[in-house]
Formats: sequence, C-alpha cells, structure tokens
Amino acid sequence: MKCTLCNEQIKNYTPEFNQLEINESYSVYICQSCVEKFVKWQQRKFAKLFPTKRAKKLLKV
Repeated sequence: MKCTLCNEQIKNYTPEFNQLEINESYSVYICQSCVEKFVKWQQRKFAKLFPTKRAKKLLKV
C-alpha cells in the first residue's frame, strides 16, 4: 500500500491508523510520517488561532 500524499510504501499498514475517510465514497491512505506532519501543521494553525502560553511553548511559535 502506498501513501496518497508522498507516494512512499506504508510500513505496517493498519486501517485504524493509516486510512483517512473523507466521506462515504472517498478515502485516502496516509503513512505515519505524513500523519505526523499533518498533526504538526494542524497544531501550528490552532496555536495561531488560540494563542496560549502553553501552545506557544509546545510548538515554539
């Protein structure tokens, strides 16, 4: 199985951790590296939307 985002082979594929369901008819497969990058990106967005001392310290924003 290959990652939809980076096209790398997904190691130890499990649907619970590597399959993102967009809606009933569309889903994508994401490797752990891309999941981690997406989570970090999301955290930075939330830290900018809700700037707290803890968020800034955690994300070094």
